[in-house]
Amino acid sequence: MKRRYISFKRISIRAKMTLSVFLAISLLLGTITVLMYENTKRTIEEQALHSFEENVQKTSAILDTRLSVIKEATEKLNLESRLYDLFLNLDSSDSLELLRASKEVTSILRDYIPWYSDIYSAHLVTSYYRFGSDTENYYPDFMNSRIAREAWAAQGKCVWFPTYSYTQMYGITNLEDSQIPYGSLFSVARLLNLSDASSGRVVRLSSYTENPVLVVNFQPDYLEDVLVKYSTNDSLEDTEYYVISRRGEIVYSTDQSEQTGDIYQAQWLDSLEKESSFDGFFIQENGEKYLLSYCASSITDWLTVMKIPVSSLIGQLQRQYVQYMLLAFLIMLLVSALMAWFCSSVVNRQFYKVISTIDQIGSGHFNQKIEYSPEDEFAFFYKKLEEMGAAIASLIHENYEVKLMQKDAEIKALNAQLNPHFIYNTLNVINWTCLEGKQEATSQMLVNLSKMLRYTSYHSGMYEYLKNDIQWLKQYLYIMRIRFSDKFDVMLDIPDALMELKVPKLFLQPFVENSIVHGFQNVSEDGMLEIHAEEKDGAVYFYIDDNGCGMSQEKIQEIMEGNPDSIGIANVNQRIRILYGPAYGVEIHSQLGEGTSIVVRIPKKMC
Repeated sequence: MKRRYISFKRISIRAKMTLSVFLAISLLLGTITVLMYENTKRTIEEQALHSFEENVQKTSAILDTRLSVIKEATEKLNLESRLYDLFLNLDSSDSLELLRASKEVTSILRDYIPWYSDIYSAHLVTSYYRFGSDTENYYPDFMNSRIAREAWAAQGKCVWFPTYSYTQMYGITNLEDSQIPYGSLFSVARLLNLSDASSGRVVRLSSYTENPVLVVNFQPDYLEDVLVKYSTNDSLEDTEYYVISRRGEIVYSTDQSEQTGDIYQAQWLDSLEKESSFDGFFIQENGEKYLLSYCASSITDWLTVMKIPVSSLIGQLQRQYVQYMLLAFLIMLLVSALMAWFCSSVVNRQFYKVISTIDQIGSGHFNQKIEYSPEDEFAFFYKKLEEMGAAIASLIHENYEVKLMQKDAEIKALNAQLNPHFIYNTLNVINWTCLEGKQEATSQMLVNLSKMLRYTSYHSGMYEYLKNDIQWLKQYLYIMRIRFSDKFDVMLDIPDALMELKVPKLFLQPFVENSIVHGFQNVSEDGMLEIHAEEKDGAVYFYIDDNGCGMSQEKIQEIMEGNPDSIGIANVNQRIRILYGPAYGVEIHSQLGEGTSIVVRIPKKMC
């Protein structure tokens, strides 16, 4: 299917004006919209950054408040006299006494850690026993673990351990983290320096008694309440929360692609200054812009991080702007259409007075006058229009006369060419009849010929009634049938409704002659010549069919080009084209041995 393209030149003036106004308003509105959008976007980003900085500090403060309770509890346990007495007199070789001591430690820990249910477990661990609840995790080979080493090295200070693999921390090879509920933990450990201050002075355990290491364990989900539930940005569903160490160890993450215990890879973290406690900025990750803010914990020195795609912040803004833009464009389209209609009406009003004049000129009345004032700004145009009409009238008159003279000369030349041709052929036929001794037939032929000559002499116009031309054709066929001894029959079928039509004079005779003289030249009998007509599609078709010898395509081409042996056919075809135009004329269809069919097409409206 061919694509159709609308040319700008073919668009109406009103449409062009509407389009121009629409484009102008679109450009202005689009520029204003883009500037407003960018300014609003920048404002939203700056406000969101400030809000994120405040929110992450509040979230970090809440986390520090909860973790500080654990830290304070570890400090107070150093002065717990019950623990001092317990470890002072403890026989590490007596298993029953160790079990009794473990239950007492569990009770003491519950007194100092009020949110014990929120943490996973808490134990006092020595090289010989784990004191505390028996239902939670255990510590195989504790003294060789990283927790034990760093707690002893800290000499009584709290040491925080980001989320780690429990099986790797304690060298467990027969289990996987997924098989145990405490497979991932983060912990705080502190080497206790147990003392007794009940007597008014501080008494510490002797150097011969092993101080335990306090280990408090948390599952990573412990941080979910602080990061998600207590966050003021809970309405932003795309916000990601992280707790990471300064080395990038992930303590907790809501991002499914960042698993706890993994290392958080980010350029901004590598460039972070050690003393930096909080900040907010924009970063690019995977081709998308993010807003990120962090705050360092005063308890653990871990970083609480909040990150959100900028597109989530301005998504609602974008949707609102699209709605506003659609509404603005609809209003703009209506306004531009009204403006264009008004402007074009003002302009068209100047032309309305000449539209009827132009129509009259188009109808052939070229001397129309336009009433206008000399002060009219279109006066020059009106004057030129009148001059143009007068010039066109003069040119058409001259051209029309020349064409009529040329056309009349051509028709007369063709008629003059046809009449001698017909008389010559007819006299030749009568001569042969006379030589054959057919006096009566010759006499009748001469009578018909005289009638035919009278018709051609007294009817010298270009057109003739079809009934007169058919009567003349019947007289001609009479002569030809006598000449050829009735070796062919004629079937003439012309509807009576067409008999009053005006047709080119003698336009059928050359085709009939061609069929008789050339088509039946090798036929001795049973020749058939059919002549009929019909009206179809606003035109009249005449058909001349014979069952003669037919002719080749080369012969048809010679005849249509004016072969001297068949000059009458080319003559008629040329006459019809001169009278009616190139859309009308003669068609010949024939094959050797199968007869010939000739179609003559003339317009009904011209008859």
